[in-house]
Amino acid sequence: MSNNINLKGIKAKIEYDSNKNPKRIYEIETKESNEEPKSIADQFLGQISQELNIDKNDMKFDKVKESVLGKHVLYQQHINDKPISGAWLRIDIDKNGKVYNVDNSSVSDITSKKGVDETTKKTISEKEAKKLVIEDLNRTNVQVLDSELEYTTINNIPIKAWKILAKVENPREDWKIYVKADDGTIIKKLNIIKDLEGRGRVFDPNPVVKLNNLNLNDNSPIPEQAYEEVVLNDLDGSGHLDGPFVSTKTTSNRIRSSSNQFLFKRENRAFKEVMVYYHIDRFQRYIQELGFNNVLNHTINVNIDGRTDDNSHYSPLGKDLTFGTGGVDDAEDADIILHEYGHAIQDDIIPGWGEHNEGGAMGEAFGDYCAASFFSDEKSDILKPTVGNWDATSYDVRIPRCLRRLDSNKLYPKDITGEEHDDGEIWSACLWEIHGLLGSKTADQLIITHHFLLNRFARFEDAANAILGSDEQLNEGRNKEAIRSIFERRGILSINKRRAGEKLEDKLTA
Repeated sequence: MSNNINLKGIKAKIEYDSNKNPKRIYEIETKESNEEPKSIADQFLGQISQELNIDKNDMKFDKVKESVLGKHVLYQQHINDKPISGAWLRIDIDKNGKVYNVDNSSVSDITSKKGVDETTKKTISEKEAKKLVIEDLNRTNVQVLDSELEYTTINNIPIKAWKILAKVENPREDWKIYVKADDGTIIKKLNIIKDLEGRGRVFDPNPVVKLNNLNLNDNSPIPEQAYEEVVLNDLDGSGHLDGPFVSTKTTSNRIRSSSNQFLFKRENRAFKEVMVYYHIDRFQRYIQELGFNNVLNHTINVNIDGRTDDNSHYSPLGKDLTFGTGGVDDAEDADIILHEYGHAIQDDIIPGWGEHNEGGAMGEAFGDYCAASFFSDEKSDILKPTVGNWDATSYDVRIPRCLRRLDSNKLYPKDITGEEHDDGEIWSACLWEIHGLLGSKTADQLIITHHFLLNRFARFEDAANAILGSDEQLNEGRNKEAIRSIFERRGILSINKRRAGEKLEDKLTA
């Protein structure tokens, strides 16, 4: 549901969530300003706080992020100087200093929420909270990485709790656990590791694509023409594969070459180090060419064979990548490399991304999209809408073999299963249609950009609206109707809701 509003003379539209709390303000008509982004945002916060039913003094400035859309000013809501986890407000400002969008996940009217005033209650100690988490995980190798006393929300009610970040090994899991501060009850428990079912990495991007041979498998002899000699940019001179955007230092017994010559074939373990260095470095340079100079533009650590199963993952706690060796080694397929790097990109733009199931599905879809789009010019027509063709030779019987496709006929919500990889095929199909509509570079810029307009609780509809908003800012809305029709055909955006909004707007402007 959305309505037109008037904020002290400023026209805008406001969208409400299912609990009738304001979640987004958009199509805002403000004047240009030469003031600093924080000053612009502070003033606008004062104008909208009553409409959002929040106290502006509870919103603590966090930071200003920059993107190709302009500046994004972030505030986190606090109670008694303690942050409320996930309670954020973001004010988006274009390059002319005009506020054009507000994303709100703060808690409305916190003074009336049950459980807010817990200052008189007993609070368990940090040591007790850590002990409870270790006991709950019931593993011998639990390592607590961080802890903080803050508020989390249950049914939109703030509850004081210890947030504990912990990791375990074999298999690797990253946990975010909330322990209720007054009695030690565990009230939230999230395994936040970004995991991929499917694995493999080689060449440019892999032998199946390079040779256009759909019959290859892990035991096939790989001819010379499958390999390509490439330049490894900006090695730091240590003799290891370390550079500005990727390092293999978390790989045990890694390769060292004083001559910086790393000319291996796949039979040599170090070949996988070269693959992760080259493809991550190249993709990071590509997204910088698109205008993203502050998205993961620093070194990410990579373990090329830190898992023995047919899985790979990005760790939001360690901020690193780990690849598995089951079947075709994951670090031999560049599709899989870029898929995992896609998780890291999302986490860099929106820390904590994917708290809703649909967010997790979009994470898998975005990783698939990164790989499919980046290598689309290298692939034959039959392989273009697929990823992981080399990795999949160990488990897929279809032709062409692949980890997943981006051209499914799935619709929302009827094809939702609750499994993020399967549900991700709904979202990736939308992204792939946008790719076909706009071409790689325009679509890539738009699809990366829209993350700056989301929060970690985002769902399909939120992301669809963010892509439309990004097109408005980047392309003056030239592709708006075509993109909207994609999301409407897939069931993510409602045609009836749009028509109702148009009728309301006509009535208000009549």
